[in-house]
Amino acid sequence: MTRTNATTLRVRASAIAVLCALAVPGLARAESADKEYKASMDKMNAAMMKGMDPDPTKAWAKMMVAHHQGAIDMSKTVLKETKDPMIRQMAEKGIKEQTEEQKMLEEWISSTDPDRTTQPARTP
Repeated sequence: MTRTNATTLRVRASAIAVLCALAVPGLARAESADKEYKASMDKMNAAMMKGMDPDPTKAWAKMMVAHHQGAIDMSKTVLKETKDPMIRQMAEKGIKEQTEEQKMLEEWISSTDPDRTTQPARTP
């Protein structure tokens, strides 16, 4: 392939990519959601690591509080972005159920560790 043909091919591919991006509604929103999902997962993973405990049962409970918070945060993101009724219903249900389970886990953690002064990180 000659240099001219390769350049022409690259220019055409770039033009097609731009046109496709413009034709896809909500692409900017999708990029924003990607960033929010990544931030939620990074925060969740860091909080889960903080939940490590010599007692495997306590470790599981602490890590699940963080895991549930990650699910809540990601559900809030999708609710901002989607109009799909099934996904909205699942996200809303997930927020409610995960919040209830977080409270149960936090109560259990507190009951097994009376000296605990702070709760795992949760987003309001």
